[in-house]
Amino acid sequence: MKDSLSKTLMHGAVLAAAMLLFGCSSFRLSATPAADIYENGEKIGRTPYQFKLMSGMRQFTLRRYGYVEEEVTVSSLDPNRLHFDLQWVGRTRIDTRPPGAKVLRAEDGEVLGTTPCGLFLSKGERVELQLKGYEAVERDLTPNQRYVVDLKPESGFKSAFYKDIMFVSDQGSVAIYDRVAGERIGITPVRLNLEAGSSLEYRLPGFRSKKVLISRNAPHRIAIQLDPLTQVTITGPSGAEVYRAGGIEKLGEVPLRVQVDGDALFEVKKEGYYQRSVAVSPQSPSRLMVDLEQIPYKTIVTDPPGAEVYRLGGLEKLGTSPFTTVVEGERVFEIKKKGYRPYVVGLGPTSPKQMKVPLNPVPRDDPDAAAIGTLDSEVVESF
Repeated sequence: MKDSLSKTLMHGAVLAAAMLLFGCSSFRLSATPAADIYENGEKIGRTPYQFKLMSGMRQFTLRRYGYVEEEVTVSSLDPNRLHFDLQWVGRTRIDTRPPGAKVLRAEDGEVLGTTPCGLFLSKGERVELQLKGYEAVERDLTPNQRYVVDLKPESGFKSAFYKDIMFVSDQGSVAIYDRVAGERIGITPVRLNLEAGSSLEYRLPGFRSKKVLISRNAPHRIAIQLDPLTQVTITGPSGAEVYRAGGIEKLGEVPLRVQVDGDALFEVKKEGYYQRSVAVSPQSPSRLMVDLEQIPYKTIVTDPPGAEVYRLGGLEKLGTSPFTTVVEGERVFEIKKKGYRPYVVGLGPTSPKQMKVPLNPVPRDDPDAAAIGTLDSEVVESF
């Protein structure tokens, strides 16, 4: 019994001595920028993160939106302070020869794009490349890298014809787009390996884009020359504003220079004027004057103010003076105010912008004062 107790005490003493000698190591895990920390798929904290480890290893994943995930394995032999600089998520580019291959996620078969394509990956991804007539290929992708994969034709399938072409331009950095994939595949000067029949588009700000088809007889060096966009200056009354057709997007005030890559429709507006639509095309003159017709606003001002303005006949009330309205043709108004004689005024497009109407009071001793609302108008103003 004594021997057994002695052995137990001795084992405990050895274990205690080992713990005193080695102890539980304390670690500090940090990252730039700060990131969430996951272990076994569960979030356990955020950097900087402190933990203890006596033996073995712990595996963490550092995650932050917009940055590449960082897999971290920590053992008791690692330094006590561990710091990681996270890498932002850029474009992981994958090209195939020939292009046009579907890029599928190997795990679930989801289509991620068509080569040439750019993927924004926050972690490594295994993909499968598929193109009719070619053997399927699987590749492990690392974020922010570029991959070029040569596809192997299936047995009995005739390989497509390819050409190495150098694209240059003395007009600047022309962007070259694959029209099928809808992605940019290069900027001049650039050398591209293209399949005969590839449909491309050249783009450069300030110039008209150009669509081309690469044939088997295309030269090995292509100098891109684009036509400049037509520039038209729209002018009009001072302070007038130019909008795209529909009147929602304001482009600026006149004079305004616009670039025209085809037929376009604009609207010119100014307060107090009728708006006007104007069509512009590459054949338009370099300066386009837009005349706006002024809206014929007329204001009736009475002395004293506050008189009621009616249509002629006194049945339909239009407002109270001062009263402003649009007069596109000849109109007749009747003006009434309690204690004053009615007044009829005629206005037309050429009338003054402001018509002043002096109202004459009805004398208290006037025998017709009680019937003032039915009296004939005292004054009729000509147009």
